[in-house]
Amino acid sequence: MRNSKILSITRIALCAAFIMVCSYIMIPMPFSPVPVTAQTLAITLTGLILRPKQAGSAVIVFILIAAVLGKFSLGPSVGYFVGFFASAVVVSLVKGERKSVVRYLAAALLGILVTDIPGVIGMMLVLDIPLKAAVVEGIIVFLPGDLCKAVVAAMAAVPLGKALDRAHLLAS
Repeated sequence: MRNSKILSITRIALCAAFIMVCSYIMIPMPFSPVPVTAQTLAITLTGLILRPKQAGSAVIVFILIAAVLGKFSLGPSVGYFVGFFASAVVVSLVKGERKSVVRYLAAALLGILVTDIPGVIGMMLVLDIPLKAAVVEGIIVFLPGDLCKAVVAAMAAVPLGKALDRAHLLAS
């Protein structure tokens, strides 16, 4: 019992750290106040390899660390932080038990939607812009990259999950 709690906490911490590292991989976009980052890829992978409570916990730990490091602000990206939490949990809930690229891709695509809805709402509130502008600046311009990250996450999560299963690192 104790080992499973330690293993669970370790998985949460490792995924939170992975998300944090990926949040530093960013490309500012001249056409949007929100940069392209690798953290959405990390959040999707977290949802695909962890259970829902663990995935949500990993994102909460990431947000807390981001706040301490000054990476979390109440700027245009604030809604996306809410979406990250919801996305990790929803992706984990809908991925199913059987590891399948198609199923994982469907979960990852749903995760994009779950991330973008609060993201757009946050942009509208913080920047005081209309819905159409927020959708264009916060979703449309990022959709090709988000779709690519969803495919990469789904393709990586299947062999990664199988390897972690073989090593008994996902059981608990």
